[in-house]
Amino acid sequence: MKHYKQRRRSRAKRIFVICLLLCLLCPAQTVCAVTIYESDGMAYEEGYIFVGESHVGLMARTAGELMTNADGDVNGLAGVRFLYREDGSVSAFEDGSPNTMYMKGNLFFVYEGWCGKDEGAVQTAKTYIYSDGQGKRGRGVERVHEIMDTNPNIAHWNIVCWQGAAAFARDQGTDLGKYYVDSYKNWITYEFPDADIYFLSQSTMTKCYRSLKTRNCINNALAAAFPERYLDYMFFSQERYPQGMADPKEQSDTIHWSNAVYAELITDLIQTIQRNRGIDNHTVEVVVTETEAVLYTNDSTVIYSSPDLDGEILFSGLEEGLPIHVTGITDNGFFRVDLGEMTAYIHGAGLKELQ
Repeated sequence: MKHYKQRRRSRAKRIFVICLLLCLLCPAQTVCAVTIYESDGMAYEEGYIFVGESHVGLMARTAGELMTNADGDVNGLAGVRFLYREDGSVSAFEDGSPNTMYMKGNLFFVYEGWCGKDEGAVQTAKTYIYSDGQGKRGRGVERVHEIMDTNPNIAHWNIVCWQGAAAFARDQGTDLGKYYVDSYKNWITYEFPDADIYFLSQSTMTKCYRSLKTRNCINNALAAAFPERYLDYMFFSQERYPQGMADPKEQSDTIHWSNAVYAELITDLIQTIQRNRGIDNHTVEVVVTETEAVLYTNDSTVIYSSPDLDGEILFSGLEEGLPIHVTGITDNGFFRVDLGEMTAYIHGAGLKELQ
């Protein structure tokens, strides 16, 4: 029995190491990424900043590539603008792929770039969000200040923190909850006293963390210390697990979500914040451009009853490669589709052309 328990602990340890490597490593050569925050010069009443790890990097890509129109307006979110691009102008991998990220508008994401070991080590360390309330700051705190200093045209800031998943997998047995609570108290009273700061729950039900006894140490501590600032999205995540993971068929990724889930999450979080701020976040009537095409389902396909990520989900977890009859494209980024006796909608990230 003793040897059996030791084998179980050894196996669990290997699983956690693999999960951490997934967060920190990619095949490309390690380099220093560069994220450049700019101002578009437009006046905004509200600004939004997401701080975190690889989840937040994927959210940035999803928002920039799938949720915005040509002017940078974010589909389905009134008054939110995000202009994003990646290139190799300052930093690139050895193969030439981009590792420089530019952001402007009134929506920003704080993370340290793509697939580099050094970058991953910085953004997944608990020190990323550290503040002693006297000027000693982690890298993530410095980047938030940089965004605010670069964008004096934004009157009020809303910050969503989603960092710590790697920390509680790596630093088992330590009092991580208190560490995060103490630092975030200094965010509220010292670093960003005029901002509204929220703390998003970690998705600890996924396979990577399921057997970790301390997996909810940060969630529990933040919920107890900041009940009005803690955003409990465990039900949101549970509803989408595992069918909404990056690729449910790939056992190697038990952490990340599909583009469609990240798009839903961004939309729901910002709408929640806007309601808290008393902002009317109802957008104008959706305009549909008529078109005819056949596209195919992918691992991000979710079918909605209306062109609204906050609307009723009709079907999800569909087989990839199924043909879908498209009859129109909405101005907020959805395909209108014909399902025989039913008209429904699929977000642009959820259909692809046949390869």
